Formats: sequence, structure tokens, C-alpha cells
Amino acid sequence: MGKTLIVAEKPSQAREYATALGVRGKEDGYLENELYVITWCYGHLLELERPEAYMDLDRVGKRWSLNRLPVLPHLNSFRRVVKSGAIKQYQVIQRWLKSTDIEEVICGTDADREGQLLFQEVWDASKCSKPLSRLWISSLTTAAIREGLKRLRPAEAVAGLAAAGHGRAFADWDFGMNLTEGFTALFGSFDAVRKKPNVISIGRVQTPTLALIVEREWEIERFVAQPFFEVRAEFATTQGDYPGKWFDLSEESKRITSRQVAEDIVEKTQGKPGKITKMDQKDVQEPAPLLFDLTSLTIAASKKHGFSAEKVLQLAQSLYEKKAITYPRTDCAYLSEDLVPKLPEHLKAVRQDPYTTLVDEAGLLGVPKGKRVINTITAHHAIIPTTEKVAIERLNFEEQKLYDMIVRRFLAVWFPPARYHQTEVVTEVEGEPFRTKGKVLLSPGWKKVYGPDELDEGVVRKTKKKDDREQTEDENATLPPLSKGEDVRTKRVFSEEKTTKPPKRFTQGDLLKAMEGAGKQIDDEVLRQQLKGKGLGTVATRPAIMENLMDRGYIIQEQKSLKPTQKGSELIRLIKERLPHAQLLVSAEMTGQMEFNLSKVEKGELTIEQYMADVEEAIGRIIEELRSFEQKHGKKPLALAPSGKVQGTGKVTKAGAEGKAIAKRKGVGTKTTNNNKSVETERETSDEIQVTASEGQVEGLGTCPKCGGEVIEGVKGFGCASWRAGCHFVLWKTPICGKVLTPNQIKSLLKKGKTPLIKGFKSKSGKSFSAYLIWEDSSEAKLKFEFEQL
Repeated sequence: MGKTLIVAEKPSQAREYATALGVRGKEDGYLENELYVITWCYGHLLELERPEAYMDLDRVGKRWSLNRLPVLPHLNSFRRVVKSGAIKQYQVIQRWLKSTDIEEVICGTDADREGQLLFQEVWDASKCSKPLSRLWISSLTTAAIREGLKRLRPAEAVAGLAAAGHGRAFADWDFGMNLTEGFTALFGSFDAVRKKPNVISIGRVQTPTLALIVEREWEIERFVAQPFFEVRAEFATTQGDYPGKWFDLSEESKRITSRQVAEDIVEKTQGKPGKITKMDQKDVQEPAPLLFDLTSLTIAASKKHGFSAEKVLQLAQSLYEKKAITYPRTDCAYLSEDLVPKLPEHLKAVRQDPYTTLVDEAGLLGVPKGKRVINTITAHHAIIPTTEKVAIERLNFEEQKLYDMIVRRFLAVWFPPARYHQTEVVTEVEGEPFRTKGKVLLSPGWKKVYGPDELDEGVVRKTKKKDDREQTEDENATLPPLSKGEDVRTKRVFSEEKTTKPPKRFTQGDLLKAMEGAGKQIDDEVLRQQLKGKGLGTVATRPAIMENLMDRGYIIQEQKSLKPTQKGSELIRLIKERLPHAQLLVSAEMTGQMEFNLSKVEKGELTIEQYMADVEEAIGRIIEELRSFEQKHGKKPLALAPSGKVQGTGKVTKAGAEGKAIAKRKGVGTKTTNNNKSVETERETSDEIQVTASEGQVEGLGTCPKCGGEVIEGVKGFGCASWRAGCHFVLWKTPICGKVLTPNQIKSLLKKGKTPLIKGFKSKSGKSFSAYLIWEDSSEAKLKFEFEQL
């Protein structure tokens, strides 16, 4: 009897499969016993070849130009090559796919479009014809894995998913490769500060996302503040006092724009008797918030803990791999009907401090079955704790914070709605109406899951809006006993001058909402669930899009707000004002429709050939438009990206009068060794770190391990801002085995003591490898490699 081959997405996933199946034989690149062989990818092992592979370079030349474009390989002509550093593992997988010892194959990569694609790439390359099944699970617990293996899906059931994955990859390649080269050839230049080309990067999702941020900035710039006036009163009864605010009976949202009108109302009503003409009282219920999908989790974690979108995705993935939560890359906030019998197990798994009392009470209330919890799901259900008890103390501090949010949101849906007694009073004085609203909590219901501080901070409170502006009425006034027809005394009437506020810049959370709604921020959580599928990108790709926009110099982050750079604004203005055919690149609705069409490919409602034909036609039109522009106007370089990033949420280091801080450093060459591999990390013996600030601020990347100051980015290195005080900590930007560390990698190193896994290092012999960088001596900025162990 032959063996079953399971291909996982990464080593950690393979380990969980091995544990569930009792596979203990560890070999180089795989695990094996008498029934199973379990191997793994490292994400995508293959990548699409660059455009030059499809060109006659002797004819078109090696320099980027419009003359070489467009490059649009036919659907079956796209070629993939093994990524640098992935050859060994790729060969392991191919060997087992072709082995006569293997009788059947199971795709065990992450159960989503990208997971399917990265398996499909190696499967298609092997031309394997063995029976193929798909493992589709939402958590990595032993029980979930074993149950999933009993309910394998046939390969045909995910053929549409695979086609959509190819369509996404091919379309992104067509857009990115053709239009980045085309725009750079026409609007790029050489960046003398960075000593490299100023690339004008274009992306199918990236560019319309940039347009959202730029257009919001233009709205702010065009905004002219308008004064308005509010007339408020204080009324007295024998039972106590209460406030009121004037409103227009014929048009409730109407504002008073004239000072004289406001003063006339004050003069007319001051000291005059009033009467309560309307008194509405009712009990209202507020249900628990929906369970988390990745977007709502990111927004909540950003508000509460200041986590970036990329950080939330990283923490959620880590919790998933530690079997603490279910699959995080989901756009669904509901659970499926078949989960109902298992929910008590999920509840039991979180019964530990500080949730014990809440779990016991929730268990007595019965399993939640309402449509706000149990409903139609997409590929994966909402994010909830798994059925395995987690040792919370073994999670790092940030993981504990995110896990706590997920547990409490899960517990909340077991509890009844919060109940309020709501009162609305209209008091008339000399024919002028004043409204008063009060709300008293009768029963906390689900709100007992949260502390009062969290509710006060608006972590789970819904934001109510009226006419696109936040309501400013106090709806929680404490009211004395009142009755309709009651006479009251007007103690005081006064007017307040206010001004209209400009639109707010996007935070990362706001931008996620706008991307999900294809440019429209949808606050109603139920409506948001109903409008899935037409957004910019996917829940898994949106955080990376934001990071790319910052890394490519299109946007900066000031505190929590995202703001376009001059380069970003000029690109969007150019497209909107001078390139009509290219305007689909900045249309959130158009890109959202493309994402929707990909979902139709996945469902078999649209062929990938039809999808790609639309993509190729659009790119062809844009390239022709760029050629026409060049003939009429020549090359028009856009602004360079800023040479320093603006501060996000860390400390701010002030620069000097000219916005520059220059520090002379002396570096020492270090040699790091690990696992018998060695590498020289070249250091400059004497140089300058120059930091060019934008608006007088430089981003703090983390805490200096030498003195506790703030580490900032310079042109030639990452150094301590306290250099004037004598701290000489610096990590130079000299390549380490061919790789230069990025600001995000430095942030991780300073915060966690290690970078994320970095791929593409080159050894002295020319071999590629992947590794983490960790501290050998943090105070002296000495690093060493750490390799991922199975």
C-alpha cells in the first residue's frame, strides 16, 4: 500500500499535521512514517519571471522604455522560476510528488486563495497525475486536523479557487510590470540622495488605495471652515434640573449660521417659562458586536492598542499557529450552523483567569443561535478561540492583548443585549423648541464582559452619525422625573459659536474600511458583511498594501494619520488630470469590480480567459496613452520620495533648524557565526549618519539597546538619536550577505530581539539561504543568524 503525501504551507503547519497523525520520522525537508510523508513550502517557492524573459533584448534594449511595452504573455505562456533560496525544498517536494511510493496527495496549505495558489504552482510544475484532495480546516488543533482529514474535498471543488489565484497573480504581474516600467520611463528620474532610480510603482490595488488617501487630502485642503451657532438652555423643575438644545422643527439637522438669529432666540427665551410638549420613553436593546473578522479585529486593535494593520496580521497568524485562535485571514463575522454543537467546547477552552466567572455565566445562558452569530459564511468563519486551552502566560505581551480581545468578543455573543431606558423630551419656550435626550442603563447584558474603561474609550461602542457628521448631542443626560405638559422654569439660555470641521485623514483602520468598501467607509457592521467581495484587495493583502505605499515613498504616517507625500499627490493628479485612459488605475469601484470578477472566476461564473482579456485590453490602452503623452510633452519627472519617514506612534525626535541631524559614528567590523555558517558584516570605519527630517520630525524605530534613547533612520544607517549625549549605537545599511535591512526589520529587531524571516541571503559560495537576524551583542550592534528549525 502506497503512502499519502501532505504538502503544508510552512514547517510549523507541517509539525501540527505530524503531531495529529503521529508522524515522528524527521528527515531533511520532510517527515515520514509508514503511512504519511509530510513536506512543506516556505510560502511561494516559485515566482513569475520578469518581463525581460519574454523580450528580445537585442532588439528592444535593456533600458526601461515604452518601446519595450506592453509585455502580455498568453495565459499558458506565463513562466515561473524557483525563487532564490527555495531550490532545495522545491526539489524535495517534486521528488515526493513523482515518487512511486506516493499513492495520493493532499494539499494542506492555508485554506484560502493564496494558499491554494502556492500549492498549485508546485503541483502544476510536477505534472503529477496522482489522486489529489484538499484539506480545508479553520484551526490547527489536533481535533480539527483529524476531522478535516475525514472530510477531504476533491480537487475539482477548489479548481475555481486555483484559477482565481492564477488570475490574481497574472493580473498583478501585467499591471505592475508593464505600468511600473511605463510610468517610470516617462515620469521617473534618478534619486541622487538614495543613489538609485526614483521608481514610479503602479499596482492594481496599490494605486487606487493611494488615490483614496490623496483625494482625502485634497478635500482637507479645499475645506473652508464655516461658523455655526448652537443655542442651549438649562431648565428647572421641582424635581431637579435638566439641559436642552434648540433645534428646527421643520428640518431637524438644520444649523444656525447667523449669530444674530442665535442671539434673537436667546433674547426671546431668556427667563421665560417653558412647557414640556413631548415626552417619549422606551426601552431599547443594544446587541453584542459581531464576532471579529480580520478587518474589524484590526480596526479594534488599532484603536485600543495602537497596532498597525501589518502588526495585527502578524500577531493573529502567530496565535493561529499556536492553536490559540481559528484561521485569521477571514472576511466573515459569522459562524456556520455546523459549529453550534461544538461551541461549548470552544467556551470551555477559555475557562481560566481572567475569564472563569464570565465563562461559567455564559455556559448557563445557552449556545448563541441568532442570525448575528450563526449565519451564511464565506470561505472561513469568524475568528474565535479554538477548542484547545492556551497557556496565556506563554504568549508574548502583544499576543496576550490580541487574544484577550478575541476571547472577550467571543464571550460577548453568549450574553443577552444590553438594555437601556431611553427618554426624549421636547421643551418649548415662547414657541422655540429645545430637545433633551437621556439614556439609563437598565441591564449591562454583554457589556459586563468589558470593563467600564473599555466602553468609555469606545472600543465596542457604535459611532452614531447624522448627515455625515458626528452627533454632538449629549444622549446620556441624567434626567429628573418629568411628565408631558409639565411647566418648567428657564434658568439660563446661551449660544455657543462653533465651526465645521474638515474631513479627517485616514488612520490605518479607516483606510481598511474604505478599502473593504471600495472607497466607501461602511460603519454598520451588518451592512458591511452584506457587501463583501467588491473591495480593494483582500483581508490578507490590505496591510501589506499600506506598508508598500509607505516603503515606496507615496505616503507617510503622522501619529496615526496617513498623509500623501508630494510624490504620491503628483502621481494621482497626473493620472486624474492628464491621463483619462489610466483613470481606471485610481478608481476604487473599478478595482473593486475586478476583485469581484475574481470571485466569479472562483465560483466558475467567469472564465480566467475572459478575466485576463479585460486586464490586457486595459493595459494596452494605458500604454498607448503613455506613448501619446511622451510624443506631445516628453518626459516629466515626478517629485522624489521624502528622504525621511514621518513619525508614527513612537517618540518624536526634533531636528535642527534646517531639518537635519548629522552624527559622526565610528563602526567596528564584526564577524557573526551560527551553525557553522559565517558571514562578514562589513562596517564603515568612519562616516556620517545624516537624517533629513520632514516637517522637523523623524520616525522613532524603537528603543536604543545601548542607552535607552530612540533609534532613528539615517541615510547610511540606523542610529541612536542621543548621539550628542555620547551614544554611539549604529546599525549601518551596509549589505549583510547581499541584504540591506529595512526600517520594519529594524523595528522588529529592536522590539523582539529578532527580525522576521529574511529570504535571499547569499553565502560566500553564492548559495541562497533564509534566516532571522538576532542580537549577538545588542549594545555593540553585533548580529548573528538564527535559522528556522523544524
